[in-house]
Amino acid sequence: MKKYLVLLAAGLLQAGASAATTYHFTSAPYTTPIFNHTDNCASGTCADFTTAMAHSGSFTLNTKLGPNLVHADVSSDMTSYSFSDGTTPVFVSNGIQERLMSAYVSTDAVGNITASDIVVMRWQTANHLAGGRLDSITVGAVSYANGICNAVSSPGRCTQVVGDASTSQAAIGPGGPGWTPVGAAIASVPVDNPFALLLTGIGVIGLTLRCRQKLAAVRLHPG
Repeated sequence: MKKYLVLLAAGLLQAGASAATTYHFTSAPYTTPIFNHTDNCASGTCADFTTAMAHSGSFTLNTKLGPNLVHADVSSDMTSYSFSDGTTPVFVSNGIQERLMSAYVSTDAVGNITASDIVVMRWQTANHLAGGRLDSITVGAVSYANGICNAVSSPGRCTQVVGDASTSQAAIGPGGPGWTPVGAAIASVPVDNPFALLLTGIGVIGLTLRCRQKLAAVRLHPG
C-alpha cells in the first residue's frame, strides 16, 4: 500500500506544480495630455482616447510564477492573453494580426507581480511591412492607435512605431489596482484541494486492498 500512496502523492504534487495560472490587470485611467488624431483619419482606422479609459486584461501561463523574479521573460510560458486599451477591439492572443512583442515580469516573495513590461501590437494592414498601420499597447504604460510602423523584423514584428496626424497616443496615470494576486489555478483535472484528494485517494486504495483481502480469504476457505 505504501507504494500506491507514494505514487498518488507524487502525481498530485506534480499536477499542482504544473497548473496553469491566470493573472489579471487593471490600470489607472489615462492621464492628460492625451494626443488624439488631428485630421479626418485619411489613413488607417483612428481611435480617440479619453481620461475615462484605462488598461485592463489578463494573461495565462502554463505554470505559476515563482517568487523574487526580476524582469523575467515569460513569453514562452504564456498560453493566452487578452488586453484592452479602452477602445475596441481588444488585443487577443488568437488574433491573426496580433504580435506579442515582449512579456517580462517581476514578482515579490510570494510570486505576485510587482512590475511588468508587456507589449502587444495589432496590425491594421494585411501587409506587415514598414509603412503599415498598427495599434499597440504597453500594458499599464501607454497606448498608440493607428501608428505607423517604421521598422520591421521577421516575422512581421514592428520594432519602431511613429505617428502622424492620424495617430492617437495616451499614457496611463499613476496608481491603479495593477496586477491582482495570483489568479485561479486550472490544472488538467481541476482540484480544489490536492491534499483532500490525497486523503480521498488513500481511502479508496485502502478500501480496494481490503476488498482484495476478503476475496482472497473467500477463495482460500470456500463455504
